[in-house]
Amino acid sequence: MASPVQAQAKVAGTSGPWRLVGPWYRWARPGLPEDGRLSAPAIQKFAGNDFITDFLARPQHSLKYDPVVDVVQTQDLVKVPGATLRSLLLALNAKGQVAKQSDVAAGLYRPRVAPGSLRKLYQPAHDRHYLVTCELHCDAPGFPRVTRDQVCQAGFVVRRRRSVVPANITPVDIEAQTAPVRTLEADLMALRTLDAAVSDPQSSAELKLNTQARQATLASQAGQPNWAALVQHTLNALAAKRLALQQWYEQNQITVAVDGWFPVLVNGKPSTTFGYWKELSAAEQQQDITSGEHTYPMYPLVPDPRETTHDAAGRTVYYGLVPTGGLQHDTQAHARFDDQATYEVRCFVRQHHACPGRAGKAPDCHGALVWSRPTEPFRVAAPFDVLGSANRPITIKMPDLRELAAQAALRPKGRLSPVRFVQPQHLSPKIDDGKPVENSVGGEAICSFSIPLITIIALFVLNLFLPIVVFVFNLWFLLVFRFCIPPSVQAAAGLDAALAVTPPGIDLDAEFTVKLNGVDVLVKPDELKDRLTKSNGFMELRVQQETGMDEVPVLDAMGNNALGAIDQSLQDAAARQPDAQGKLPDAPPVGEPLVYEDPVTPVWTLKGATA
Repeated sequence: MASPVQAQAKVAGTSGPWRLVGPWYRWARPGLPEDGRLSAPAIQKFAGNDFITDFLARPQHSLKYDPVVDVVQTQDLVKVPGATLRSLLLALNAKGQVAKQSDVAAGLYRPRVAPGSLRKLYQPAHDRHYLVTCELHCDAPGFPRVTRDQVCQAGFVVRRRRSVVPANITPVDIEAQTAPVRTLEADLMALRTLDAAVSDPQSSAELKLNTQARQATLASQAGQPNWAALVQHTLNALAAKRLALQQWYEQNQITVAVDGWFPVLVNGKPSTTFGYWKELSAAEQQQDITSGEHTYPMYPLVPDPRETTHDAAGRTVYYGLVPTGGLQHDTQAHARFDDQATYEVRCFVRQHHACPGRAGKAPDCHGALVWSRPTEPFRVAAPFDVLGSANRPITIKMPDLRELAAQAALRPKGRLSPVRFVQPQHLSPKIDDGKPVENSVGGEAICSFSIPLITIIALFVLNLFLPIVVFVFNLWFLLVFRFCIPPSVQAAAGLDAALAVTPPGIDLDAEFTVKLNGVDVLVKPDELKDRLTKSNGFMELRVQQETGMDEVPVLDAMGNNALGAIDQSLQDAAARQPDAQGKLPDAPPVGEPLVYEDPVTPVWTLKGATA
């Protein structure tokens, strides 16, 4: 018996097996059957809440995948000779763990961002949405489409991929093979960071000039004729390392197991919450979904017949919304979707069968299933992903104290306090000289609060504990993620101005030269350290004023690379001052810019029915 994925059964209107493939505009050569026959369904990226409407109007008009943002990022470790626990932004040991004093003798490491090749899908809360799209064809000369009336069901499944490692292969062996790949990924990221500094509209002319000079120097040091050649050389080296890693996996029989999600039956019906993963054999991966595996629906894309140039005109296209979260979990409370597992999507359609439909059954048809190839593997982003959450900026306007004071003078008698807390036991601490004292648990009470009051206290608590956290744990780099306009301190000058035009990736703990106001400025590490920490305690005073700390922090134990990042974050904020009328400047842009795929036209005219 032929496998369902090959769909050898003949159906009226077709003259060969069916193939469920990717949409024509995502083939290597758009619309060419030779490229489409072996293509997999595409996962297209969108932004905005009306993405379905936009997709139906222009299916191929989806967002481009960014080689840095839309992939799973890991950290490459770089050993820093002579480093101390406080000289780095975050000191790590050789295993990538936060270092302790006992790790100093063996050497400390700093992390570098290493974007991999595994796709990352963001959450709807990140303003990113994904559709899986595919086309249905008959594998016959001309690759004609199969008409929609021959299909009685369309859908897809989301499956989990797991690496199966032989017992003789240890984590140390795998780390030895993956480390060179990760290092090249981090090297490429460093090059892309320089490119970003040149193209960033917020970069000053002098920063762009110094960055371009840095690019020329790196290309010369690598023996490459120019910057573009260096980037391409790194890309080629990375591709070769990834291929060698894949070959090592195959040679050592490191394989992939595929699991399907099966809902638990509750009162004879599949639960929408509880389920479990079950490993599927190669044959089970192509079995009929009546086995109980959880499925998601796909919908036909039916264009207006008058739009003859529509991307789906004359084609049988299906689409479905790819889930990236939800309430599903197993009996051990492990979520079905998390940021550690790897997933894939596989689409299917069911052929109509001549037999009468099965009343009240799902599916109601006896036809065979046609499976697509699996999509590219992916992971889902964590809800707190820093890159994803930046795509959904939130503005919270704090209450105006003048308005609150005016409202309080009217004695509203609780009408403006809609948040009500009903307390079976009343917990109201007593304060003596600013410190809580022992108190007893009271009886039943009801307290109502105004939302503006809650908001003011919440921000106060955040500002109160921020300096405590960064001081107690030496997490000073967290200050980079705080940006206030206007800042508490004014802009500095001198070496701070030199830092502002220093290209990314420069080692600030070594001597370097930058061009400032047309003049080459030699920056010596000792002088830079003195300027940042010992010149009237300027750096410490700025941090103290920004965080509201009681005492001036001591930062002279930190290295220049750590201090430089904090300094420039404060400088970026200090450069944004109110104008003469007191109007605040715009905040810097956040999130990923929306870049769409280039429009493509088919290179092959589809043969077959047009209905």
